[in-house]
Amino acid sequence: NVFGVSITLLGTLVQSLQYTYEEKVMSGEIMAPPWLLIGVEGVIGTAICTLVMYPVFFLIPGDDHGSYENPVNTIVMLYNSKLVMGTSLLFCVLVFVLNAFSVLITYMMSSVWHAVLDNFRPVSIWAVQLTLYYGVTHGRYGEPWDIGSDLQLVGLIVLVFGTAVYNGSIQIPGINGDSLLFTDSAKSSPALSRSPLITLNRSPSPAGGSSSPYVSRIEAKAEEAKHRQNDLAERLIVRTAVPIRRNFSQ
Repeated sequence: NVFGVSITLLGTLVQSLQYTYEEKVMSGEIMAPPWLLIGVEGVIGTAICTLVMYPVFFLIPGDDHGSYENPVNTIVMLYNSKLVMGTSLLFCVLVFVLNAFSVLITYMMSSVWHAVLDNFRPVSIWAVQLTLYYGVTHGRYGEPWDIGSDLQLVGLIVLVFGTAVYNGSIQIPGINGDSLLFTDSAKSSPALSRSPLITLNRSPSPAGGSSSPYVSRIEAKAEEAKHRQNDLAERLIVRTAVPIRRNFSQ
């Protein structure tokens, strides 16, 4: 219905604002470390769900012991079922891993790539559902191939093809295939031109943005490696010079 579609579009808008804000706070003048950002988002999300959403859903009438979501019933189920407890803990761990890698993708590349790669999540879920239905549970769990699956397959092909074009892996005939990133074009996204993982840049972008915060780590490691090489060379020179002096003295 219209309400469901509107909520979905609103959620997509909020998600895009979140991706953009994550990139901004991790690449501004005062850069927030990605792990700090992940922790803050986790604490705020847990607080909102526990202190706001759960009480609201408890007050809304529903079929969960008189409420739309009954927290007491949830606690009882977790306490009495090791399977429910284990799957819940596993879900929390997997969500943490997903959010951690998502923020790191934004940190090392850009929020655009975060959004692009995030679209492959429903594709993976669909593939797992088909595998469960036909290969593992033999129709008990998962999703069968139905009328809408053909349209889903077409959407998957378009998604993969669009990602390959955006990445530059596929050149479209009749369209200039010069990379805007590697030619230092001002038309390229400042976020992408900052990314050392894409451009291997070590300086501010031509669009006026600062270099990626990941660059500082690369430069620090390179400087440390250079100092180690110089120290090793000095030690080798000293060890080689001592026997030569002894030979001359004899």
